[in-house]
Amino acid sequence: MPVSVSIFIAAAIALAPAAAADTADTVRTAVGGARGDCRPLRPSPMMDQAAAQINKTTDDWINFTSRSLPETDALPVLKDLGYGGSTSAILSAASATEVGVVKATLLQGYAKIPDCSYSDIGVSTTYNQRKRLILTTVVLAG
Repeated sequence: MPVSVSIFIAAAIALAPAAAADTADTVRTAVGGARGDCRPLRPSPMMDQAAAQINKTTDDWINFTSRSLPETDALPVLKDLGYGGSTSAILSAASATEVGVVKATLLQGYAKIPDCSYSDIGVSTTYNQRKRLILTTVVLAG
């Protein structure tokens, strides 16, 4: 991992007030900071809802409460919610710590996060009690 990304991860987590910032906000900040020269990503409740639905498919799979594999294509979910874009990507990560899940998300998205065609972001995090992991899903769309 490049030194600048490592420093950014540490700074994003260190600067986040413990009482106010949750893991989703920390992940959103880290992804936004890794965009380079791209315009900032726009968060929205619709994008967060899509990320939550997709994250739930992963959580259900881990808990053996679903026969279906976790969702791998965000566009149908986004279209069902009324999103008008034509491209999307899912970044999924899991770790026992907030630092680990931020790092894993950035590693999953190393090739997608700097793509300036993505203009919108949704983030969902949940704690999986069975595996004792923070599950994170980031949906990028444009």
